[in-house]
Parts: sequence; C-alpha cells; structure tokens
Amino acid sequence: MKIELCITKDRIPFLVEEFGTRITVTPYNEDQDMITFEYVNQLDILMVFHAGIRCGSDSMAKAFKSSVF
Repeated sequence: MKIELCITKDRIPFLVEEFGTRITVTPYNEDQDMITFEYVNQLDILMVFHAGIRCGSDSMAKAFKSSVF
C-alpha cells in the first residue's frame, strides 16, 4: 500500500533518516512537503512514530538549552 502524507518541512529530515531511500519527498506548498513511501509492514508506522518522537525531543532540547537569563 502506498502512503502519502503532507508534513511540515522541519520534520522531513527525521523521516528521511528513518526510511532512507524508501521515501520520496515532493514539494507541496510553502510550509509542507509530501512524503510517499510503500507500506510494507507494521514497523513502517512505528518508524513514522519514532521520527515524530525524535523531532519533538530535538525541538524541546533546543528550548531547554536556550538561555533566558
């Protein structure tokens, strides 16, 4: 099954890291790109989940490292 998702551009590198050459990225609009990959098994959905967790973790790490004072 072919999966197509519109994802914000800042999250694309995390998905590319998970899927490697199995993912295709095409421009969608100024804020988003469309990713396409072939759904092989349930681990593919888990890989999308892990990419999301890593993206959130990285963005929160940047927020905690910024000096406010």
